[in-house]
Amino acid sequence: MVVEPIEFVVVTVASVVLSAIVLAVVWPWARDARRLVALAVGMAIGIVAWNLMLDLTNATAMNVDSAYRVSGQDVGSGVFAIAVGSLVLGLVAARREAAGRVVGTAAIAGLITIVVDLFA
Repeated sequence: MVVEPIEFVVVTVASVVLSAIVLAVVWPWARDARRLVALAVGMAIGIVAWNLMLDLTNATAMNVDSAYRVSGQDVGSGVFAIAVGSLVLGLVAARREAAGRVVGTAAIAGLITIVVDLFA
C-alpha cells in the first residue's frame, strides 16, 4: 500500500475539521453550515479518491518527499480536495455565488489539506 488506510482517514478528518474551523473564523461568508458541510463532503471524497487511486495503481513513487519535504501524494490530496470541494460546494450549496468565493474557499481548504498531510 502506498498510503495506509488509517493515515488517509486521519488526514481526511483532520483536514475537514481544521478547514471548517479556519474558514468559520476567518471568512464570514463560509460560516454557513450548509456551505461547510458541502465543502467537507467534497474534500473527503477528493482526499479518499486520490489516496485510493494511489493504492490501486501502487504508485509508491508519489509518496516520496521532495527537497521541500512535500510529496506528490501530499500535493495530490490538496489538489483533489480543492477540485472536488469546489465542485460540490459550487453545484450544491453555493450555486448562485461568485466563482471566486467558491474556489477561494476550496483553495484555503486544499492548502490546509496539504499542510495536514505533510505532518500526518
